[in-house]
Amino acid sequence: MDLLFDLIKIALGAKSELPYSPSAIEWNQLFNLAAKQTLIGVCFAGVQKLRKKGSRSVEALPSTLFMKWLSNTAQIQRRNELMDRLSADMWQKLRIAGLDAALLKGQGIALLYGELVILRQSGDIDMWVKGGFDKVSNYIQNTCPSDDFAYHRFHYNIYKETEVELHFRPTLMRNLWDNRKLQKWCDSFDPNSFILTDKGFAVPPASFNRVFILTHIYRHFLFEGIGLRQVMDYFFVLKADKASEKEKDEAMRLLEELRMKKFAGAVMWVLHEYLGLSMDYLLCPPNEKEGRFLLSEIEQTGNFGKEDKRYKGNSKMKMMARHGAHLLMHYPSEVVWTPIWLVYHRIWKNIKKKNINKT
Repeated sequence: MDLLFDLIKIALGAKSELPYSPSAIEWNQLFNLAAKQTLIGVCFAGVQKLRKKGSRSVEALPSTLFMKWLSNTAQIQRRNELMDRLSADMWQKLRIAGLDAALLKGQGIALLYGELVILRQSGDIDMWVKGGFDKVSNYIQNTCPSDDFAYHRFHYNIYKETEVELHFRPTLMRNLWDNRKLQKWCDSFDPNSFILTDKGFAVPPASFNRVFILTHIYRHFLFEGIGLRQVMDYFFVLKADKASEKEKDEAMRLLEELRMKKFAGAVMWVLHEYLGLSMDYLLCPPNEKEGRFLLSEIEQTGNFGKEDKRYKGNSKMKMMARHGAHLLMHYPSEVVWTPIWLVYHRIWKNIKKKNINKT
């Protein structure tokens, strides 16, 4: 993984050269690692920088691998162009319907990547629609009916090219008390705080993303697994709009209330030590012990846990249970609350589904 981080730092402009010249085998391993972490495009930017300066470190890069890398990157660029168009189209549909919305994550975060904007590997479309469950549900049932929903979002199958999730809540915590605090904080952002981009869709402000993206990483870390792409998203959230000391204090006050201070320190350590983010951009002091644990999880799980081989062969529920038990000593609150949350969510969902079926 060290060589992968070196290549990422070159792409980010935090380093100018690899520590040595990798062999052809090592270049193939490097490509596979980049694919596992969903960073093919960003890493290719590092390769191109090395080639442009005539670095000897790319001499052993096989031409067939280079062409494969180039082809994959071109596909990523085309996909980003498509996702930009669809994100704008979805936002416009909601606006015309009189709904206030902002794009969460995805193409909105990609805008923070600067010259690497077109190289971020896109996912689906997550749109935060203000107004609550009933308002979002009414829109969906009148346009593209769906009863595929969870506590925070509906699946909205309007495009064949990508999945769309319409969020009536941006995110959640499984600890019900912490979740109440989080939802109250989310509700404090009214539509006037949303920022209209030149891509044709609105995004939440930086003060929202500093907490929201970290809670998103936290949830996936606890219950699925995360890859470096999610951590890199947060790198750009902090780097693109440097927080003042007051803003850092406000963010950390909430994160402490959500029992996320230790995890925040872990992420800060990875951002600083392995992605080269300067200390003055960090929200809090790095936590090396938890940071090393987080890094080991990133290495094993890959993007959203898809590469985690530790629990293969188990059912999804059993896999989540074993993964949660593995994290219990580090982050007990969300893990301990999970059984209670699952019962609560089942009851809540059954009630909501009955209401949908009546309409």
